[in-house]
Amino acid sequence: MTTATPTGRPLTPAPLHRHRARALIASGVALLLGALTQGCTSGRVMAESEFREHMRLTEEAGEEAVRRLGMDPSSIVDGHEMANASCKDEFGSDGDGVTRDQPRVTWAPRFESGAAYRAAVATLRAAWSAQGLTVEDIPAPSKGERGAGLPGVRAEGEHDVDLSLKPDRYSGEPTLTADGGCVRHRGYLISWE
Repeated sequence: MTTATPTGRPLTPAPLHRHRARALIASGVALLLGALTQGCTSGRVMAESEFREHMRLTEEAGEEAVRRLGMDPSSIVDGHEMANASCKDEFGSDGDGVTRDQPRVTWAPRFESGAAYRAAVATLRAAWSAQGLTVEDIPAPSKGERGAGLPGVRAEGEHDVDLSLKPDRYSGEPTLTADGGCVRHRGYLISWE
């Protein structure tokens, strides 16, 4: 039995209201999971040789950006990564012999001042724009956060490699990154070669 409110409209029975809320929550969770897994669970699977080539192109794209800053990439390389939790831990499954990796190389360029860093950001923004890449400015972290006052720049590079120069989220130090994205491929590479 429903009860009329002072406006004359009937109240929705509580069980029906809870049922609608649960349905909305379940739909939201399903959409979120779908969005998280879509990037890597669908699409083609690279052969091992193609993936190794993708790794090489990822590193070369970053090295080119470092050279644009007048620095030697080998002297400031910070690390090579193959794993990313959001790439590895997606829901869904891959077939036998197929794995997911996200090749990423980082460099730790040093700048004499904040002005020198901002000039480097401007240099990369101009170079990437001239190449016809999609360039996005990254706002500087707020006062009190690591890297405060240092804006960054990001570009969607060629060969599905994303490039960025911005303060590292943990240290606040300038970091140049070449990210090859989450890729499905044959074989199980253990390390960057």
